Amino acid sequence: AGVVETEPQGRYTYYRLRPEVLDAVADRFTALAAAARSATKRPC
Repeated sequence: AGVVETEPQGRYTYYRLRPEVLDAVADRFTALAAAARSATKRPC
């Protein structure tokens, strides 16, 4: 969903990952990892 840009060039199409989207995904994973580390673990 908006992660890849396409650029048609004649018979070929070039694909490029959008760095700002990848940065946003990395930020979300960083926040998720921090939350997982700080979560209180309960015994089963």
